[in-house]
Amino acid sequence: MKSETTTNITSNKRMAIILLSILVFVMIVMSSFHGMDVQIDNEDMDGIGGFFGIVLGCGIAVVAVVFALSLTGMVLASVAVLLCVIFAVVVGSLALALLPLFLPILLVVGLVALFSRKTT
Repeated sequence: MKSETTTNITSNKRMAIILLSILVFVMIVMSSFHGMDVQIDNEDMDGIGGFFGIVLGCGIAVVAVVFALSLTGMVLASVAVLLCVIFAVVVGSLALALLPLFLPILLVVGLVALFSRKTT
């Protein structure tokens, strides 16, 4: 059985190793961006600032794509609901328009059902 202190130390070591691995990966990836510069107010930002500027821009782009897709999904869902309502209105209108044609048939069926009922 592990103690709580051992678990915390293991968790802290694991987080430190993960963080160090991410930083090493960032430095390796950053070396591949040597030809890319980010310009803010006509000043070149290269190195770590340029890399994190690119990462920030990519993050903002991902957030924008997520919001755009969610908005598109809401629009498509509302259009589907609207089409269902329109379909229900059309079917209801058609049923009301055909009601005079079915009224004699419904009356005969109703009368037959009324008089064919057994009395107890």
